[in-house]
Amino acid sequence: MEQRSESQIKADLEAARADLSGTVEELSDYFSPKANVQRAKADAQQKVRSLADKAQDTVEQASEGKPEAIKKVAAVAGGALLLGALLVRRMLK
Repeated sequence: MEQRSESQIKADLEAARADLSGTVEELSDYFSPKANVQRAKADAQQKVRSLADKAQDTVEQASEGKPEAIKKVAAVAGGALLLGALLVRRMLK
């Protein structure tokens, strides 16, 4: 077995310490409530952007006369009207 010098041992210890420090920082970030809220917020914003893009594409396709897109827009409009009617009915009770 090869003997290691004091400087090699110190270098190994420093490398291990740096690696451990990075791991602790990663774990700290992973379990941080603030970081978790930020990640969840970013994920939700991305999903909303994606849905908005899909809705815009569908509306554009409907305006071009594509039957499948027209059906989707009509279904959403009908659902919105139904929801509005139910809300008005509930408020009048």
